[in-house]
Amino acid sequence: MRSNVTILVIALLSISSGSCNLFDPRDASPPNSSNETLPNPTSPEALLANFISAFQQKNDVEYGKLFADTVVYHKRFQFIPNQSASARYAVIFSTWNKTSEIEYFKKAAASIGASSTPVISFNNPSQLVHYQSDSAFYSATYTIFLAHNRSGLTQQFTGRCELYLAPDKNKVNWMIYRWIDFETSKDSSWSELKGQFSQ
Repeated sequence: MRSNVTILVIALLSISSGSCNLFDPRDASPPNSSNETLPNPTSPEALLANFISAFQQKNDVEYGKLFADTVVYHKRFQFIPNQSASARYAVIFSTWNKTSEIEYFKKAAASIGASSTPVISFNNPSQLVHYQSDSAFYSATYTIFLAHNRSGLTQQFTGRCELYLAPDKNKVNWMIYRWIDFETSKDSSWSELKGQFSQ
């Protein structure tokens, strides 16, 4: 019996010594911002903060949570591009929905180097307007810098957007149900960015 125990101990020692530190803790993985969970957007202000964070983190999971769908809200998400982009990408924008929004964002994020971060800022924002207990409106000019790898396309996008916000069916989390984009500089609006990365 004792010899069996001795053999077992020797076998375990030999396995652990040849296992390249099998039982040592592994090095921590570098943080992956795309997996970061953002706080629940329980107010319009929190929703706008999540919008900026998800965009700058290239976080497509959290980005997708920003927009309404018929599962959690009684309306489908609508994106209304500016007139110039609407004509140029007529087929793309004619069927635009929440899935389209997420897919364009994934492609745009993938076109940026791993060490590069998109930059978005809202300039001259209007005050967030609560025009009913369950609705809000936000309008601002924007500037986006996206160090993408597509030739022939600007890396800086500017324009003005109007965002219409409302809580979900449970009146808990807010979301964007309507987004209107306006061009302020030729062929460099958010609509152009979406049209390009939806092809």
